[in-house]
Amino acid sequence: MEDLEIFKAQVLVQYTYAKIQDSVDHIKKRNPHRTDLITSMESSLSDLQTVRNTIELMEKELRFARSTAFRLERIGLELKTELKELKNENEMLKKGL
Repeated sequence: MEDLEIFKAQVLVQYTYAKIQDSVDHIKKRNPHRTDLITSMESSLSDLQTVRNTIELMEKELRFARSTAFRLERIGLELKTELKELKNENEMLKKGL
C-alpha cells in the first residue's frame, strides 16, 4: 500500500468524523429530543475512531515491516558478497594445493 493511499484514507476518515460531529452538535442544539439520531451518530463516531486507530496501527506495522525487509535485504546482500569472497578464496586454496 502506498503512503499516499494511507494518507488519503486517514484524511477521509477524519473528514467524515468531523462532518458527523458537526451534525451531532447541530442536532443537540436544535433538536435535543432526537436521541435516536444522536445515539446512532455518536455510535458512528465511535466506530470511526476505531477505524482511525486501526489505520494508525497498521501504518506503524507497515513502517516496521518495511524497515525489517530493508534490513534483511541488506544482510542478504552482505552474505552474498561474503559467499563470493569465500568461493574465490576456496578456489585460490585449491589451486595452491
